[in-house]
Amino acid sequence: MTVRPPHVTFAERVSVATAPDRDRFIDAVRAGSLLIVVLGHWLMATVVVQDGHIIGANALTSIPALQLATWLLQVMPLFFIAGGFSNITVWRSLRRRGVGYSEYLQGRFVRLLRPTLVFVLFWHLALPAAAAMGMSQDRVDVIGQLLGQPLWFLGVYIAVTALAPAMAAWHELSPRMALAVLIIGAVVVDWFRLGRGMESVGYINLAIVWLFAQQLGFLYADGYLARLTRATLWATVAGSFGMLVVLTSWGPYPVSMVGLPDETSNMTPPTICLLVLAVAQTAIAMLVRDRASRWLQRPVPWASVVRFASMAMTVYLWHLSVLVIAFLALFGLGIDPPAAGSGLWWLTRPFWLLGLALVLSVVATLLSPLERGRRPAATTAPSQSSDRRDKEPGPQRTGGTPRTTHVILATIGSGVGAALASFGLLGYVASGLLPAPHGSSVLLFVPVDPIQNTVCVLVGFALSTFAARWSRRSA
Repeated sequence: MTVRPPHVTFAERVSVATAPDRDRFIDAVRAGSLLIVVLGHWLMATVVVQDGHIIGANALTSIPALQLATWLLQVMPLFFIAGGFSNITVWRSLRRRGVGYSEYLQGRFVRLLRPTLVFVLFWHLALPAAAAMGMSQDRVDVIGQLLGQPLWFLGVYIAVTALAPAMAAWHELSPRMALAVLIIGAVVVDWFRLGRGMESVGYINLAIVWLFAQQLGFLYADGYLARLTRATLWATVAGSFGMLVVLTSWGPYPVSMVGLPDETSNMTPPTICLLVLAVAQTAIAMLVRDRASRWLQRPVPWASVVRFASMAMTVYLWHLSVLVIAFLALFGLGIDPPAAGSGLWWLTRPFWLLGLALVLSVVATLLSPLERGRRPAATTAPSQSSDRRDKEPGPQRTGGTPRTTHVILATIGSGVGAALASFGLLGYVASGLLPAPHGSSVLLFVPVDPIQNTVCVLVGFALSTFAARWSRRSA
């Protein structure tokens, strides 16, 4: 008699395959923060039609009471905190294996830039095609501009990731000093921006505030945050939110933690309020960490996190595209979206979100394989490396150039590649994605256009990939 082996579900296979020491909570934080961002965009973004023209709007403008909810729902700081944990953990692991900066950066970039380039190139072709097929130019312009907005996150995240090894070295030297300098820097930048009217200076905080969030991730990786008592964490939450009340009630800062039309923004560029919010959300996350970690030991919740994480960047890139297509479908059927805040608007929100989620799940399933790149290869083990050096002296293998020179040049190449990619991605925020022949936009003081931005991202990606391969060959 043949005994059939017990059936093993997908969730059970995922759970068994997970390393025992993996921090499941931080993975859930990273996936959950992106999911909340997507749902928030779907809930807030709306359109109105005036004189036949489509105008983008934000539901928070029509429902001011919801602006306070952004203190909890603006969770982008949590993503950068989780990213900080991941960056420093990967960097330390690669250093122990003898892998350098170029390989670290290239490995981080593959999952970010490859799906992004596919997204950008698709819309470079689709938007002109839509105009050629009869879509009004103003509608095409609005869509192109809207779809470029979320790419600010990737531009900043790539820059923060590229700086992570240097910031990790500063953290190891003096973690408190690193945090203090960043806090003071953010305050000074806000003073110049809001106190002296120097708006452009405020964009320095794109680096300072998000680097601060990354430093909090470093503290988590070192176990410092886990050693804080619950009383300390609750005091931190209360103190942080109390400070936000003061800053938004008597200071020059708005209540909303997301940007709203015709209003000073806490988000673009970020202000000290986002920095305080990062502290508050970190403390909240640590308060629920133990209970959440126990829940994530169950196969089904953990498999859900793993599944979403495998397509998280694809979900983020395409979620507004799905939203745009849904609005176009409504207009095509002659249906105007309900006014934000109306009874019909609230009644239809669950069905609206569910429909968008179903469509996006199909898109993400088809495109998510683009995220899965090869992991950076480690150099040979010390014993093997020693044997090889005995047989093949290093200078002879590289045409007489010392390995140190190769490492330096590869590091410089990777850094330049990261800068180009970051600049190109930020450029889309100003220019949108429509390859428009009628002129260029300006990012700070630099003219940008969609094609130029794409060239920057392509060259940056290629340069970082070449630098990593050259560094591996010279090892």
